[in-house]
Amino acid sequence: MRVRAVYAAASFDDDGGWQDLGSLVSRGEEARVVPALPVKLVLVDRSVAMVSLTLEGGSTDCLYTEAPPLIEVLSELFDRYWAAARLSAADTSAAPAPDRAGPVGGARRPTEEERQLLALFAAGVKDDAIARQFGVSTRTLRRRIQNLYAELGTTNRFGAGVAAARRNWL
Repeated sequence: MRVRAVYAAASFDDDGGWQDLGSLVSRGEEARVVPALPVKLVLVDRSVAMVSLTLEGGSTDCLYTEAPPLIEVLSELFDRYWAAARLSAADTSAAPAPDRAGPVGGARRPTEEERQLLALFAAGVKDDAIARQFGVSTRTLRRRIQNLYAELGTTNRFGAGVAAARRNWL
């Protein structure tokens, strides 16, 4: 069985969010993260769907449907968010940073941590959630972000993305 999920970045604001995702991915779920989602949606075999009627936490109000036209529209919505996601769960695994030296005679490559930071920035994940993912304090993370900005010659996430793209880091 193939299971695919798209999560809003806010899903990882609470403690344990990344660990829960890691557990699901280790069991075969394919997961991606986007800055925000318009609804919570469950599709099963593109024949049954449940859609949240509110984005408020804790609410169980939802619409259940087997109507083919609505299933088709909801499937297209899911596919668009899946394709637009800038981050897959594979991009978020915390790993030790490799040697920073680049290829002989060329510009250096990004470290694994830098690549992960850029992916998390693109997905709109907040600093606190990124810090938990890396297992560091928010203050330590912000120092690392400032180091990345200095390396890229920028002062913000957008500029970091542009500079990283120019360097072919993305």
